[in-house]
Amino acid sequence: MARIRIQDIAAEAGVSPATVSRVLNDRPGTMREQTRKRVLEVIERTGYRPSNAARSLRTDRTNTVGVILADIRNPFSGAMLEALSARGAERGLSLMTSTSGNDPQHEAEAIERLVAAGVDGLIVNTCGADASALNAAAAHLPVVLLDRELPGSDLPLVTSNNAELMAALVDELAGAGCRRCHLFDERSKTSAVRRIRARAFMAELARLGLDGTVIELDGDPARAAAQLNELADGRQAPCPLGLVTVNGLVFLRLVEALGATELRAPADVRLATFDDYAWNRVLFGGVTTAVQDTDAIAGKTLEWLLAGINEPQVRGSDETSSSPRRAEVPGRVIRRASTQAAGAVAGGARPSAGPVPSHGMPR
Repeated sequence: MARIRIQDIAAEAGVSPATVSRVLNDRPGTMREQTRKRVLEVIERTGYRPSNAARSLRTDRTNTVGVILADIRNPFSGAMLEALSARGAERGLSLMTSTSGNDPQHEAEAIERLVAAGVDGLIVNTCGADASALNAAAAHLPVVLLDRELPGSDLPLVTSNNAELMAALVDELAGAGCRRCHLFDERSKTSAVRRIRARAFMAELARLGLDGTVIELDGDPARAAAQLNELADGRQAPCPLGLVTVNGLVFLRLVEALGATELRAPADVRLATFDDYAWNRVLFGGVTTAVQDTDAIAGKTLEWLLAGINEPQVRGSDETSSSPRRAEVPGRVIRRASTQAAGAVAGGARPSAGPVPSHGMPR
């Protein structure tokens, strides 16, 4: 079956192709309402859909957005991609995605491929190692950083209130009777978000007068279990040990290591983590979790990107832009059984689950 063309619509409606184009672009001008309705009736009856390729030639837009994710293994990346896809579809946008594997060279190559493919803008969950490739791309099209900031660049960034969320997790552990708390991190140093969380962790420990450190949890389960046993030996009995993981991947590593020890949660250790996934709701009776609002982050990121796409300014100029440069989308902490003792909890009764608003802290 031959594709219906705009000329076919014009012939059947008894108008010119230019008139049909004006109707399709909602620019009727002085067109009579009767004419507009006749054209719309033919469009509806024939099921005509404008060619995206032809439209892009007229508007110099492809309605595609390039998305580069640093670590697709992290469940946060999957949740973020799903939210971006849904919010983008609402705005008539399609995504072209790539991953860097936390490799700056792969990120630079992905930027080059997506720009060459003609995307209207870039959303980048950056490795954070080298700003040159992204700064160069930003001279030609809008770029918004997702979740991770980039030293050496003033590109707009949409992220979570990571420092406040981490402070709230430490407060949960302190309220659960922990006097010594440790944050487990990964060996890789590419994530600015993890660095922010680590600094906030230590700052909140100092504010509350608690002991603790940031520790790289070993990737080998046996060695990680040995780390946990050593930490438990140094705890202040009868106070439980407070353990926080910097993200969902490290939490899974911690769960595996705990299984090789005699430590039990929440009797011996109280647990808290970032990233709320299905297993958080069932392991240890439920794990207290800092939840990032991926849907709101996606919406704000696309809002800023579209503002850049539509902004009539010369890219790469030295003119000061009035566009916002940083947004921290509030998350929330869900309190669950992993930060509670069996029966009564020190400090008064606390619900087994529910949202706990994060609070401000020195930045």
